[in-house]
Amino acid sequence: RELSPSARGLADQALPVTSVFATSYKKHDGYLLTTRGNPFGNVVKDGKEVILHSATGNDFKVPILKQLAKENAWKSSNAMVAMARVKKHVQNLECYACHSSWVPQCYGCHVQVNYGKDKNGKPYMDTDWIRGGTERFINGQTIESPLGTHGKKSPGKVFESRSYTRWEDPVLGINGEGRVTPLMPGCQIAFTVIDREGKAVALNQVSLSKDEQLELGQERTPTGLDMAPVQPHSSQRKARTCESCHNNPKAMGYGISGGVFQTRYTEDIIEDLINQKTGKPIPGRIQIQIPKIEEMDFDWSTIIKDGQQVQTVGTHWPLSRSLPKEVRNAMKRTGLCMGCHREMTNYQIWSKVSEAGQLNDKEHIELMNKMIKAYAEVLGK
Repeated sequence: RELSPSARGLADQALPVTSVFATSYKKHDGYLLTTRGNPFGNVVKDGKEVILHSATGNDFKVPILKQLAKENAWKSSNAMVAMARVKKHVQNLECYACHSSWVPQCYGCHVQVNYGKDKNGKPYMDTDWIRGGTERFINGQTIESPLGTHGKKSPGKVFESRSYTRWEDPVLGINGEGRVTPLMPGCQIAFTVIDREGKAVALNQVSLSKDEQLELGQERTPTGLDMAPVQPHSSQRKARTCESCHNNPKAMGYGISGGVFQTRYTEDIIEDLINQKTGKPIPGRIQIQIPKIEEMDFDWSTIIKDGQQVQTVGTHWPLSRSLPKEVRNAMKRTGLCMGCHREMTNYQIWSKVSEAGQLNDKEHIELMNKMIKAYAEVLGK
């Protein structure tokens, strides 16, 4: 959906709940509005800048991009290009899509519900949160409220583990407002159920989302594994590099290093003597170390495979999803170095462009800038 080009405007009054329960601040030119149109009671515009009144007691002066552009007051040329020259960035990206320094990414939530017995032969029991939350005392407290209690119990115990964690370079997607935003694993559940006899009645099962398939209008049914749009509250001045998005398959949704890792989820993993020609175990008696996950023909960090979305992206807002194909095609710039460096063995060409010797990044950028200007001049003749 195209975002509205009109400004959100300012509010003259804070929300009533803000006025009653929070600190009231002078509005100056007005309170800034959230995406949903609610006034920020602690964020005001004052002339050429925005003031954020923090809960810590500190007041932070936030520069306005429009003012930076007018005064050409950018801290770097990268900032100027990313936040002024590339119009699509300004139109379609959340600021924190680039300025978030890290995002917690806990990939692969393995949940086991065990109705069997523990090592002492006692049946597994666990807190029944639904029952506990619906049973109330006369004073209004719920069953788990008194100190020293753990609420009502019910048969079965839940165990949880994960596949791996990451913090850097999150996947990008579309949030509920239709803007590009970081994504994080919401809850990527593969579940196992053990019965009272200790047998697995469901082993490494992954649900499918027909609703997501209908919304996307694609042939493949995405899994119920969820990647959620997130504001990670880890913003800093230094932003992601251009390469971390435009030259990074993970950022575009294709998985870490393009999805080349963790490619054997759909088969039982057996670590034993293996016939290298057939790929089959040699011993007659074998043990499966890692049971397969039949629906997982991709890595946990992959949300796009063969042009189709394979995981659910956001379960709360209709607009949230993976980056559309046209966006991925426009941003993908992997391998551009080859445009020039494939000519390194062409002496006639390379002897001319390499006269300056080995270049650092800044010099390299300036050379590329001269080349594109020269190319434009030739086309203009």
